[in-house]
Amino acid sequence: MKDKSVLPIEEQLNRFLQPKCLIPGGLGLWEDYFRKICTAWGEIDGEIRPQHIIFSADNGCNMEGYVGYNYEVTQKQSRNMLLGRSSATQFCNFNNIPYEVVDVGIASDDGIGVDCKVAKGTKNILNHPAMTEDEFNSAFQSGYERVQYYVEQGVNLFSFGEMGLGNTTTSACVLSALTGADPTETVGPGSWPNKPDLMKRKIDFVRAVLDKHKASIVSDSEAERVRKIVAHVGGFDIAAILGAMLACVEFKKPFVIDGFITSVAAACAVHMNTRIKDYALPSHNSREKGTELALAEVGITQDIVPIQAQMSMGEGTGAILMVQMLKTTQHMFVHVGTFADLMKL
Repeated sequence: MKDKSVLPIEEQLNRFLQPKCLIPGGLGLWEDYFRKICTAWGEIDGEIRPQHIIFSADNGCNMEGYVGYNYEVTQKQSRNMLLGRSSATQFCNFNNIPYEVVDVGIASDDGIGVDCKVAKGTKNILNHPAMTEDEFNSAFQSGYERVQYYVEQGVNLFSFGEMGLGNTTTSACVLSALTGADPTETVGPGSWPNKPDLMKRKIDFVRAVLDKHKASIVSDSEAERVRKIVAHVGGFDIAAILGAMLACVEFKKPFVIDGFITSVAAACAVHMNTRIKDYALPSHNSREKGTELALAEVGITQDIVPIQAQMSMGEGTGAILMVQMLKTTQHMFVHVGTFADLMKL
């Protein structure tokens, strides 16, 4: 059901919801997100047609053994996701949410899933920029084009996930560089045990990376500063998600943020285009330490994050759960009866 009225969408929504058999404000955040989704679309539509995209890439800091576990886990888990055997893909399959795995930099000879491989992992950010400018542009464009492709297929809501050993470290580097926050505010355990000695090692690593690149990640242009930050201390997954989120704004399609890594990508995106705030929907509050700070950059406070489940699984697990709830509530708001019909019973 689509409202073709020429009235502003906010007025369309007020008129549409007023007669419904609902207590005003009784569905709290779900009404807020129904309104936000319809406003992003510019129309009232009860059908969410979702697509989940998982961007996979390896990180040089992990491949050289500075942080995290065996980098081969990235390619093995990416193959596992293609088989539908990961937690995120099980969520997708159960809830009939289409998904794809996009290889933007897995350290494998073959492309895994949708082959957009920029390189076999980034360089070690402790000693080198993570990627060249051309490599950044390639990863960014891959994310943009995956969204464009699905928009042309009729998708109207996106969710994003990622896979890549070491990407909580690169995300902490990006967030600290972007906001000026100390690494103690952005570094969490990731896949490591939350032990003081391991956390100190990770914090010291991020601090050393920021010191190494501080002179190279400045610019009078905020958009260019973001590009430099991601290219120097980020990862191919972050660059691709950044491109995908900015594409969502261009094509007027809302998207769901997952956990820490996608929150950092959204924080970067809003520094390049403030309209990101009109399209970004939170899903869960990851237990990774920097998530709250990253979401705050997008104007999202913890009281409007629906899922508080202490998750940190990645791959888009929280985002997929949010998509299913949004599908449910979107259908309800459009198809629920009116008070007038109720009173005729």
